[in-house]
Amino acid sequence: MMLRTKSLFIVTISSIIVFLLIFINLKNSIEKDYEDIEFGISESVYKLINNEFNSLYLNLERLNIDWSRWDDTYEFINTKDPQVKENYVKSNLADDILEELDLNLIIFLDDQGKIVYQTSYDNNYDKRLSSKEITSLKNEFELYKGKTGMIIQNNNKILVFSNFGITDSNNSKKTSGNLIMGYFIDETRLKTLDNKLGMPLNILGISENSTIPYEIKIEKDVVLHEFYIPTLSDKSIILENKREANILFLGKENIKKYLGMLLINFFILIFVIYVFMETFIVKRLRNMDLSVKEIIKYKNLGKRLKTNGNDEIGNLGENINNLLEDIEIMKKRLYGLATYDVMTGIFNRHIGLEKLNEKFENIINNNGNLVIVFIDINNLKYVNDQLSHEEGDKLIKTVVKTVQNNIQLDDVFLRFGGDEFILGFDKLSIVEVKKLFNDIEKQFDKYTEDNNEKYIVSISFGMVECHNEKTLEEYINLADIEMYKDKKEKKKLPERIYLEKFIIK
Repeated sequence: MMLRTKSLFIVTISSIIVFLLIFINLKNSIEKDYEDIEFGISESVYKLINNEFNSLYLNLERLNIDWSRWDDTYEFINTKDPQVKENYVKSNLADDILEELDLNLIIFLDDQGKIVYQTSYDNNYDKRLSSKEITSLKNEFELYKGKTGMIIQNNNKILVFSNFGITDSNNSKKTSGNLIMGYFIDETRLKTLDNKLGMPLNILGISENSTIPYEIKIEKDVVLHEFYIPTLSDKSIILENKREANILFLGKENIKKYLGMLLINFFILIFVIYVFMETFIVKRLRNMDLSVKEIIKYKNLGKRLKTNGNDEIGNLGENINNLLEDIEIMKKRLYGLATYDVMTGIFNRHIGLEKLNEKFENIINNNGNLVIVFIDINNLKYVNDQLSHEEGDKLIKTVVKTVQNNIQLDDVFLRFGGDEFILGFDKLSIVEVKKLFNDIEKQFDKYTEDNNEKYIVSISFGMVECHNEKTLEEYINLADIEMYKDKKEKKKLPERIYLEKFIIK
């Protein structure tokens, strides 16, 4: 009786120890993997926010260039004729020009730095900026001629601006004066940024340190972000974001679920194991324990335990294998969520750019060929507004599916954001890519005709051939510029239907 009791005690203690080893090691290992995924997502969020601010600067810079490199503006700055100046103001600077351009200020300066004309508005106080505020801004902008970016004023107002010299449309004449355009980052604009990024952001304050990109903390099941957005003022804006650590929470819940099942099986096995302990049990448990430790040591979730015997130990092994299989499946699903765009199934921006960068580095190292194509779906916003966002999603999927049917598996295809996509071809010349896209555009026309769509399916695209003279980002920007040229040209074509005529009646 004592021996049986002792055997049961030994087996019980041994089983508990084995269970605790499995529990602690698997729990720590799996939670660490889930935390790493959370940190990876947070890093992607920072890049997304930083890219969005760069996009704000680029859009404002383009707007300023459109105005500052204009013959009428050049004449407005240099003419002595008051009637010419009055006509320019009446034609181009109506009372609602700030609202139309979504700006807070426009300032025209002559060569001596004197204000020729200015219009401004402060959203926070629902009034125009005072002469003192305009003069203070003008003095600050002396430091930032020819620049576009963001500054923090002495009153802690945050201003996004663009300051360019004024010249003619051909950029052939010497610059005369400067055109300054800008807007304040207030709660309204921040909310617009929230909606665009799909995450709540708060301005936490101003930091004198402009070198730290972000700080991430995980507290319980909440991820806390502080993003440091640099400015031209050698300071940073601190943006705060809180989000639920859904992936980590899911991991913890599944660990509890499956390890709870494992615990139940261990208690059931205790009453049977001690009978067969010496001949059948100890050796098998020892092998099982070693296999689990090996899985934990090498983090090889694809390895499975050997489950010989149709008994409780075999069941235990099967349950552990099921746990490992479910965890492996879950990791693959999480990898899919972190790798592919949910709607279209192609690469998301983060992973897609990594794949594209691999091809770019390959052509640099091996003198290969890479053609980058930047795609924009025409008038997606109009379809969303006039028909529905569901119809807009259908348009995106139609475009993606059509493009996918015409490319190879090893071609990089990624969703850059919204209705913008990027393709990378390293086995086709730029002439072959142009022919390919001519065929794709014909397929869009045929699709619209065959399916009696309520709108015309079309795209604008720009392509560049990469060499080693520029960075990948610069080539992407060049392709983006070419795409906008294509869009502009297509809007001139009489056979194409755009804007209010875009919906087929």
